[in-house]
Amino acid sequence: MPRISIEIPKKLVFETSLSVRISDINFAGHLAHDAILTLTHECRARFFHSLGWTEINVEGKGIVVSDVAIVYKSEAFFPDDLHLELYVDQISKKSLDMVYVITHQKDGKEIARAKTAIVFFDYAERKPCPIPIPFLEVVQSKENG
Repeated sequence: MPRISIEIPKKLVFETSLSVRISDINFAGHLAHDAILTLTHECRARFFHSLGWTEINVEGKGIVVSDVAIVYKSEAFFPDDLHLELYVDQISKKSLDMVYVITHQKDGKEIARAKTAIVFFDYAERKPCPIPIPFLEVVQSKENG
């Protein structure tokens, strides 16, 4: 099976810092694989919050994650401080990709890359819906900024 490759898009739309919690550590003593997904979720939630939205209310619409890919680059340990960058790519009518790059805050060494495909969702109608225009405007202004 070929290795997964996640390319970093050109324009950064959000960044934040998080620390590795003791509950993020696995039996081998380093950052667990499932904790990477939790870190990306926290980054995504902070991104929406920074814009005045939540994952279930972006101008009245929500999101669902339709797929996930993670590429591991190096270890992290408790209580390392991490830097997370979030990029938006592959925007279509109802979906987009969010790409995350996680590095050590102190030296910039890359820990992991992840991608989540995000589908906008109308929870009242229980079906995918177009990406809200105000969200697109914000993301495109960040991409062009």
